[in-house]
Amino acid sequence: MAVIDIPGYDIKREIGQGGMASVFLAVQTSLEREVALKIMAPALAADPAFTRRFLQEARMLASLSHPHIVQVFDVGVTASQIHYFSMQYLPGGDFATRVAQGLDEDELRRILSSIAAALGYAHQRGYVHRDVAPGNILFDANGNPVLTDFGIALAADQATRMTSAGFAVGTTHYMSPEQARGGDVDVRSDIYSLGVLAWYGLTGRPPYDGDDGFAVAYAHVFEPIPRLPARAAHWQPLIDRALAKDPAQRHADIPQFLAALTEVPPAPLDVPAAAEPVPTHAESPPRQPAVPRAASVPLRAVSPLPTLPAAPTRRRWLAPLAIGALLAGAGVVAALRPPSSDSAELPPAVPPPVSASPSGTAHEPAPPDTANRGAADMGSPDDVTAAGIPADAGGVPLDAASLPTVRDPVQELVRLGRVDLAAQRYTTPPGTNALERFRLALRIDPRDKSARQGLVETARAYLGLADKALAANDVALAGQHYERALEVAALTPEARPVADEVAARRTAAISPWLAEAVRAAKAWNKPAARAAYQRVLALDAHNEAAAQGIDRLAAIGAPGYAFRDALAGGGEGPEMVVLPGAPLAAGRFEITRAEFRRFWSEAGAREFAAKPPACRDRESLFRTSRKRDWQAPDIAQGEDHPVVCISWDEAAAYARWLSAQTGRHYRLPTSAEWDRLAQGAVSAACRGTSRVEPDARSTNGGHAPGGCGASLASTAPIGRYGPAPSGVYDIDGNVREWIEGCARAAANCRDHTVRGRAWLSPADKEPPDYADTYGGDTAANSIGLRVVRDLDNP
Repeated sequence: MAVIDIPGYDIKREIGQGGMASVFLAVQTSLEREVALKIMAPALAADPAFTRRFLQEARMLASLSHPHIVQVFDVGVTASQIHYFSMQYLPGGDFATRVAQGLDEDELRRILSSIAAALGYAHQRGYVHRDVAPGNILFDANGNPVLTDFGIALAADQATRMTSAGFAVGTTHYMSPEQARGGDVDVRSDIYSLGVLAWYGLTGRPPYDGDDGFAVAYAHVFEPIPRLPARAAHWQPLIDRALAKDPAQRHADIPQFLAALTEVPPAPLDVPAAAEPVPTHAESPPRQPAVPRAASVPLRAVSPLPTLPAAPTRRRWLAPLAIGALLAGAGVVAALRPPSSDSAELPPAVPPPVSASPSGTAHEPAPPDTANRGAADMGSPDDVTAAGIPADAGGVPLDAASLPTVRDPVQELVRLGRVDLAAQRYTTPPGTNALERFRLALRIDPRDKSARQGLVETARAYLGLADKALAANDVALAGQHYERALEVAALTPEARPVADEVAARRTAAISPWLAEAVRAAKAWNKPAARAAYQRVLALDAHNEAAAQGIDRLAAIGAPGYAFRDALAGGGEGPEMVVLPGAPLAAGRFEITRAEFRRFWSEAGAREFAAKPPACRDRESLFRTSRKRDWQAPDIAQGEDHPVVCISWDEAAAYARWLSAQTGRHYRLPTSAEWDRLAQGAVSAACRGTSRVEPDARSTNGGHAPGGCGASLASTAPIGRYGPAPSGVYDIDGNVREWIEGCARAAANCRDHTVRGRAWLSPADKEPPDYADTYGGDTAANSIGLRVVRDLDNP
């Protein structure tokens, strides 16, 4: 099932992923053809720079029509701000796979000439690809090579730096020296990459390698062009020119490269394939000896390396030796800058062999034979002093101020952090990830805005991963990514908006699950409720509502469990409580005027308004009036008081209506059930006292009602008296209650029972003894109702 909805496309599966976008195999439904659907990472959609770059690639590809450049079919943005474009699906694997399977020279020529022709076509239209690498050369079903991924391509007349700090873009093993330095590039940079591809196709490996991307980039800038093995030596002239360090010494354009490619002679017949191993860089011809250091660099003694202050001021770092200890552990070394013309024979500046722990504490220098393996121009191990400082033949340290300068360490850390972001190395692996680089930059300069912005982007990257996991219904993974986004966002105030987005998106995802859990719990569906609560906790482990909800699930259906059933027209029925010892729930309170009013407006008025019962005042036979009814009982009442002046017929009709509304069986309690509710409801403290204030007795004709210290002259809001041990309220002390069934066995039931004491009952009467019998159409302003519900259908 597709995890992202793009109108007009049926997404099958993910076939590729990068830091900026993912690629899916999809079917364009209108034409029933398979396409590759490139979708920008949702986390980047809010950044105009990324959306501009994404759409730039789509427009660029759409403008290029060439048999060896991937074809774009459609580009768009959905209503939910998903940026995408569809293009030609290429199922034949990539160039690296072809090389691994075995590639003869004829096939290599064919592939190189096809890709070169594609690049020449793009160059003629003003575009430089900048990322010609094996992974971007794919093959169609007929084995034809196709150039893809113009995501970092740029118009040839534009500045090529990605940021003002000089951020190099491209695949490190295949980028030109000027590209590795973050400098300006033109069509000759793509020709350099073609030369690297040729080397890779001939040897099965790139010409330069190293422990990390920086070491590889360093080699492109400073290492000599390696020598091909004898079996492929006839390609060396093309390689030497294509890989020239100086762009001016390379083929000037694609036609020159293609001409040189046709001039490469066939493989000699007397040299078998793989006759000798690929030489290492050490086997390459040695460089011309450099001018002796003592002849061009003034010498003086230097002090020990300074320690790192807590918050150093930013300045131009003149001594690469001083920053080596700070930055070596984070992978930061001297900037890749070529020697100036007046010092062309001096070796490039490199950091000393000093390592640093993740906390930034400098350690002892590494042994000379393993330190600075990428710095080939530094000299032999004998040229390094015990302090890790390069020395001349006499062992006197060089004057650091005279050495070439290096890139600002904070800028370098930020640059490398952004490289890690693009490679999705957000917080791992240790020592080589975006988070550590940005944090180290802030230790050097806590005020650096670019490092703080790097933390914001790292947090936002995790936010994007969480959104993607949630779209794929992987709630647990989404929860982990949201937590990591919050952890990173907490490191800088600038990331507060990211934390707010995490809260908003989690709330949006969680709210339906919480509502589902509550509905399931109300329906006593414990498994469904638990599953919904667990989804909430998987996304937000600290969600109190879900944790408390799971704790309450154990009580569902147990004695003392309180609940309300949903009504068909919306809203909820009266609050009920499960009784012990029987599958029965009783109303926790007597039915209120507000609850009875809904029944009256929906059903009761049609049945009883034409002939309302005569309502007695204080259960007197002589004070009966049809002008007195439940809406005007002649006593002071609020909507939260128990309804009075209702007959048994009306009470039974309310229970039937409630059953129809909820789909559950509601009724009036039997006399035996009422006795269970009343057990223990009266305490000694309630006996012999008045339920009304002394000044209210005149209102009651001097009558002395039963106890519990009521302060009202009539009924009280529900919940005033109790609770009884059964968990119900007002069983003794608010109104008397109608009982189910007939008071006497008779063929025609006319008499019904009321139980309990009301607001004016005499103190010498106690439940369960206090009972009276009235006709079914009789009412009084001291009689109300309570309902029970059978639980055989929860």
